[in-house]
Amino acid sequence: PDWLRELEGGGVSSAAAGNCYARSAIQSPVQAPRGALEMQSVPELQEQERRPQRTPSTRIWCNCDGCGIVCQGITYALLVGSNMIVARIGRWPFGDAGALVGFLSYECVFILSVWSHLACMLTDPGACPLDAEAMEGDRHCNKCKAPKPPRAHHCSTCQRCIMKMDHHCPWVNNCVGARNQKHFMLFLLYVCLQCTAACFSLSLYFAAAPFPSPPARRPRSKAFLAKEEPDDAAAASQELSSPRQQEARLQAPSESDILCCVLVFFVAIIFGLFTCVMFFDQASNISSNTTGIDNLKGSTAAPARPWRESMAEVFGRGPLWRWLLPLPVRPVEDKTEI
Repeated sequence: PDWLRELEGGGVSSAAAGNCYARSAIQSPVQAPRGALEMQSVPELQEQERRPQRTPSTRIWCNCDGCGIVCQGITYALLVGSNMIVARIGRWPFGDAGALVGFLSYECVFILSVWSHLACMLTDPGACPLDAEAMEGDRHCNKCKAPKPPRAHHCSTCQRCIMKMDHHCPWVNNCVGARNQKHFMLFLLYVCLQCTAACFSLSLYFAAAPFPSPPARRPRSKAFLAKEEPDDAAAASQELSSPRQQEARLQAPSESDILCCVLVFFVAIIFGLFTCVMFFDQASNISSNTTGIDNLKGSTAAPARPWRESMAEVFGRGPLWRWLLPLPVRPVEDKTEI
């Protein structure tokens, strides 16, 4: 190119010219206008090449974080494992019709929880563009080397500045920001409902399980080293071999089923309470137009506005049934600047 020949003709070394050419290939034409190129070293170029060049138009967003991948695997293992246990041995009230309705409702909640998790994990949380022009009031991020709008914060895991960032959640392996907070709210809601339904179904299973009762024994003699009479032993063996006891032993739950039920029951209680607390915390932040980072810093930069406008900003335009599904957010025309 002409600008490269001008650099070489002006006494610039070939290595420096190569660095300028490599930087121009990485940056956009807006960032690197002709005749105003910035000299950059090779380590800085390599670091910039490793930085993910994501834009808001990217359809799939995925973080290759080790801790996030492990937590993601644990999440799916708990969701799928509890669903299999409840679907196999869970009980529902009101006979066969109630059992069918309860089973289908539980499966729908399970599908919605997995769908919400995938939508939250694979949606751009609101990454600031790297090639955006600085506006009035914007700060400069030294890590992204790009303008940082107000209420945007840099995430060291995502390696980007996230608009209206609330926190980075390892369970969804993504940040919770302006574009995926709706999916995160739905994930918390449906996991809480799934845990509640699992506790209810397993409680009915334990209540209706036919555990065999021990045989009634006659009072033994108080004499020291008294021998058991043959009639008592024969009566006890006959009672154990009765049809009622044999049927109870056949229908009694196995030890593995009891162990799985106990584990799923306590896991459902723990994660049900956790997701319930997180859901109401997120709802409080949305209604007050704040984020978790704003609350930690004690910042009051967010303008006060009605809670309905904040809910519409997070969940998008109606109809209301779209709020209950992890569909893409339809933007709302609002006078308040995000």
